[in-house]
Order: sequence, then structure tokens, then C-alpha cells
Amino acid sequence: MVLSARTRGGAPLPPWPADSVSPLAVAGLTVAYHDRPVLWRVDFLAPPAGLVAVLGPNGAGKSTFLKAVLGLVPKLAGEVRFFGRPLDRKSGLVAYVPQRTAVDWEFPITAVEVVAMGLYHRIGWLRPVRRRHLEAARAQLDRVGLADLADRQIGQLSGGQQQRVFLARALAQDARLYLLDEPLAGIDAASERVVVELLRELRAAGRTVIVVHHDLESVPGIFDEAMLLNVRRIAAGPVGTVLTPANLARAYGVTFTPKVAAVVGG
Repeated sequence: MVLSARTRGGAPLPPWPADSVSPLAVAGLTVAYHDRPVLWRVDFLAPPAGLVAVLGPNGAGKSTFLKAVLGLVPKLAGEVRFFGRPLDRKSGLVAYVPQRTAVDWEFPITAVEVVAMGLYHRIGWLRPVRRRHLEAARAQLDRVGLADLADRQIGQLSGGQQQRVFLARALAQDARLYLLDEPLAGIDAASERVVVELLRELRAAGRTVIVVHHDLESVPGIFDEAMLLNVRRIAAGPVGTVLTPANLARAYGVTFTPKVAAVVGG
């Protein structure tokens, strides 16, 4: 089975074989809410390792892109493959961290119990969480600097701490591909440093991390590649070739100041 050629960063992609080893390959992804297109014929091919920012204005479809590839919202058209296969064949290799606003923080569960959820593919559904699993979860909380808050109810944590707990849950999965929805939004400086350092550790370990992000000026200092969206894909590829003043103007509908343009590649 071979699908038609795609494009990446304006250049043709080679034919996409069914056994492609790309962590995430998306072709023609189209999503609509109430008959209004949110994503339109989006193509994307993730690198085998590295940090990728998904960028665009509010309402551009960034979060919808992650949800649609994971099957959390229905798509009108398009094909999605994880490591060459449908998600149900590769789900153990993929970890997802939603936006904090999507979580019920009043739910009676502790930080360590949340992190242990990332071990369910090893524990097995409906099987008991044993002491060794909780110890493994505590180790991941220690990795994000929250070992002393392991038994705290998640609603009692600060926004940055909550984000770090859910990142620890994703780390517990030991995935090959991480999809993170705004992990740096609305968190304190200490949590931001922890999250960025963990992203760099994942890159060094050969993982692919796709991050919905909003701060254009920080992109070159953190990410290797970017995809610029505004319903359609504007550009994708290395940061320096994507975040040009022309592409940014197409995505955001405004001309960026010389300062911002210089930072992001102009």
C-alpha cells in the first residue's frame, strides 16, 4: 500500500509506505465543528526525534490537530499513522498531555495516583496498582521535582505543579512519541525550567515531542522544528525555514515588529 505524495515545508515528500517509521504521519487531515472547517487538508510528517512546536493564532486548530490525530475528535477526511500503523496498534508508544483546562482538578485522586495511570499499559486495566508501581510513579514525580507532594490531592497543587504531574504521567509511559498541549502555558518560572529541561532530555533520548505552543519568541531556543497552522498548514520543517516574516504574516494576518521578526528568523 502506497499513498500519494505529500509536501513538507513546501518540498515534496516521498511516497508514504504503510510501514513508514515516522512517529507521526498525517495526510489530508480535515476537521469541522458545526460545518465550519477547523483543519483543512493538513499534511504533516514528524521527524524521527526532536522537539516540534505547533504554532498559530487562537482558533487556528492547534489543539484540535492533536485531538484529531489521537481520535479524540472525529475527522471528516484524512489518514493518520503512528510508526506506520493505526493508533490502536501503536498506542503503547504514544503519550498525550492535555491542556490543564481539560482536567477535573476536583477529582479525589493524588499526584502519585495520577502518575501511576501512565503505567496502566504495563499493569493491565482492572488490575491492582501495587507498591512497586507506586514506587515507579514516585520516581517520576521526583524527576519533575515533586516527590514531596506525591500524596497531595491534585486540586491542591499550583498550576505549574499540576502540569508537572501530568508530564510525569507521560514520562511513566516511556513512550516514543509525546503529544503535549500547551505545557508551558500559565505556569510559574520554576515549572517552566523543569518542563523545558525534560523536553531536552527526551530529545537527547531520541524521542519525538510535538508541543502546542504560543510564545513565538521562545521557539528558536527550545524547538528544532515547527508547524505553522491557521486552519491550513502554512509551513512545516526546521524552525529557521518556517518562522519567516512572510509565513508569520500569512498565519497571523499581521506584520510582525522588527524585534519579533529578528528573533524568530527574519
